[in-house]
Amino acid sequence: MIKIKSVKIFYLELPLDNPVKTSFGTMFSRPCLLVSLIDKTNQIGLGEIWCNFPKQGSEYRFNILNELILNLLINKEFEEPGLLINFLDEKIKTMFVQSGDMGSYHNILSGLDCAIWDLFSKNKNMPLNKLFNKNSKNFIKIYASGINPHEWLDKVNYARSLGVHAFKIKIGFNNSLDERLISDLDDNIKNNEFYMLDSNQGWKFENAKLFLKKLETSKAKWIEEPISALHSYKKILKLSKYSNSQLAFGENIYNIDIFVKLASYDKISFLQPDLTKYGGISFLNLLQNKIENKKIWLHFLGCGVGLITSAHMQTVINNNAYLEMDINENPLRDEIFTEKIKIVDGKILLNEKPGLGFELNESIINKYLILSNV
Repeated sequence: MIKIKSVKIFYLELPLDNPVKTSFGTMFSRPCLLVSLIDKTNQIGLGEIWCNFPKQGSEYRFNILNELILNLLINKEFEEPGLLINFLDEKIKTMFVQSGDMGSYHNILSGLDCAIWDLFSKNKNMPLNKLFNKNSKNFIKIYASGINPHEWLDKVNYARSLGVHAFKIKIGFNNSLDERLISDLDDNIKNNEFYMLDSNQGWKFENAKLFLKKLETSKAKWIEEPISALHSYKKILKLSKYSNSQLAFGENIYNIDIFVKLASYDKISFLQPDLTKYGGISFLNLLQNKIENKKIWLHFLGCGVGLITSAHMQTVINNNAYLEMDINENPLRDEIFTEKIKIVDGKILLNEKPGLGFELNESIINKYLILSNV
């Protein structure tokens, strides 16, 4: 039984000297929203709440959690971690339906769910991944992401220096630029490497049909979100029939039935749920029992807490997959813990400590803190 004594929330923000450009907009900073659940034994469970873009959503989610949800958790007992989402669902879901903002609802609950699983595994004195599978590995391979087209070679070479041999590059800006980029990638990728392309929902359906056909002759492993995730799964499947290119979807899907339906099609080989964005760890537990685990390659683009949580769960669900890691400089990822995240031979290393195995670095919290409830 876990009894929550207190909850701490930290909204952090890192200004970017080198903005990250996507088809949906430019990111001039990295926001980060962290939650700590503290139980009656003073164990701390950490979770990250998705707030990546636009950054103004970070303060909004902070205020909702702080003013409307936090007090519901104080002194509340949970026999199992998955019961937290069920409890809050009954208490607050109607409020978010009324507001028309189910996205923030899912993001906040996802972070809280991850935090209570971390807390639960610490109470069991077990690493988070070993809680689910005692044979889980202590590492996971990564692929480098967050790569702007104009600097792809510099970023790829930096990733190579870390032993990384898989890279995801942003496209979807204009067809001519994309075609030149893909030609350069095909010429420069080594035999032991592979790359992926992320359109960030940047193409209209007809343009996606044409471009995916052209990509059949490229070396791209997959094309991620070629069209909006708001399209029905039938529309996504229709698109997949126009070419042999492998497609990836998932970070913006908020429905388990859609995941299951997409998983049944061969040309959609990669499904990318984000545990900070929808459903947390509890959702992944449910999903892995419904689809082929080899298709699950977790999406993640945020700070260190979400990254390490994702690393633990990727080792549980599909340890042959590569976990996404933004390759751009980010102390909210690399220095958020007292012990730095280690990347050796292209792999994130986990330790044998209970839970996530890491503690927050107070100096980094204080340096980048925008808002806190403590």
